[in-house]
Amino acid sequence: MPWSFLSLACLGYLFLAATCSAQTPPTTAHAAASLEQARELARAHRYSEAAAAMRGVALPRDPGPRIAFFRLRASIESGLGHSTAAATDMEAAAKLAPQNAELQVAAALARLESQVEAKVDPSATLKLLRGVSLPAALQLDVRLRSAEILSRANLFDQAADDFAEASQLAPYRADILFNLALARYRLGVWDAARESAERSKALEDSGSTESLLGDIEEKQGDALAAVRSYQAAVKLEPGVEQHRLALATELLKHQTFDAAIVVLEQAADLFPQSVRIRILLGISYFLVDRSSDSIRTLLDAVRLDTNDALALRYLGEITLQDSASPDPVAVTQICTFADTHPRDKSGNALCGGVLLRVAEESGNDSRKVEILRRLRNAVQVAPDEALARCQLGKTLEWLQQWPQARTQLEKCVLLSPDSPEGHYRLARVYRRLGLTDLSTEQTNLQQRAAKKQSEESTHRTNTVSRFLVLLDH
Repeated sequence: MPWSFLSLACLGYLFLAATCSAQTPPTTAHAAASLEQARELARAHRYSEAAAAMRGVALPRDPGPRIAFFRLRASIESGLGHSTAAATDMEAAAKLAPQNAELQVAAALARLESQVEAKVDPSATLKLLRGVSLPAALQLDVRLRSAEILSRANLFDQAADDFAEASQLAPYRADILFNLALARYRLGVWDAARESAERSKALEDSGSTESLLGDIEEKQGDALAAVRSYQAAVKLEPGVEQHRLALATELLKHQTFDAAIVVLEQAADLFPQSVRIRILLGISYFLVDRSSDSIRTLLDAVRLDTNDALALRYLGEITLQDSASPDPVAVTQICTFADTHPRDKSGNALCGGVLLRVAEESGNDSRKVEILRRLRNAVQVAPDEALARCQLGKTLEWLQQWPQARTQLEKCVLLSPDSPEGHYRLARVYRRLGLTDLSTEQTNLQQRAAKKQSEESTHRTNTVSRFLVLLDH
């Protein structure tokens, strides 16, 4: 079974139980019935109904029932996501029993939850939690609950401290070591993360542990070890899609394209509804110059989910870059997506760009008004996106609107300074406007940018890196 920080969620609010021992009955039968109903609803996670059942019930006078009342209400508030109110009620309960260490810790945990959600420094609360003397089993639960809260707030440095202490209390638990490794991985402490992951693996291996080891090894620059770990993850858990994606991505990062394609083709058969696998397979085909297979596979991804912006982004980008004429079906899909997602930051830029390619290659300018409209809209939606600016600049150059083309292409090269095409087109526009010195400057910049991309391996590496970064986002 895969481990994660979220696997600790089953602990829940350890100390926010809706009942407590040695309770004294409420003062009236009606109040008792209402509280019991609220308690049962809370146990069933029907928190809104539980809150309604408690509404109007007077706060008991005696300490025992009063504590039970605060704890029950805190439990309901926590379930509703009202962490500050839950902490306030738990602290009210704790004040009524200052010698009850478990109740003090429960209140501190509730306050910790509230503080991390509000982005308030939790140091004082953590100091209190770590200083309370509790039996070992209870101390373990406190450490794990605290680590879970801190992890959810991305406070991995402090979470790692709690996971490390928990692993000392329960050295036989692989899940705690896994979560310690994951916290250290998030911190970028690769050696320590690897050591914890390997200890977890020694106790109980799993696909998730092997996959985490692969992530760590990749960060350490040990690509061969990373591939082996990802392969082990696939072998241990062949039905987990993410392990195959991680293996294929690692192979692509190091340009082992044929092996990545084998992994992804097998994965596509095993997971026929996976959009992400088809996206990655489409990229892989493109990187080995199988553009028709790339377009076909990305179209399959789009058909699986017509609202997937990432699949459309890759389909559009590859259609723009492909040396072959744009596939009519791909053009239709790209523009349909733009029409149904008018606020998408790349939808109309891609549609306008591919329509421009079609118009230039066919010599047919009948859609020039539509192309301009789409690209102007793209710039309005995403003014700082190079794609929109560059495609609009190209269109204005094509329409011989030189001053307007100059404005857009100047912004294009600022946003994408390493693009030889942007400098080339701006140089041509400057020449048309009689700005010889500026044209020469852009030609020089074009040559420098082209030189950086002159080696095929460098160009391919940059393409792989850019595509994979886009996939991660």
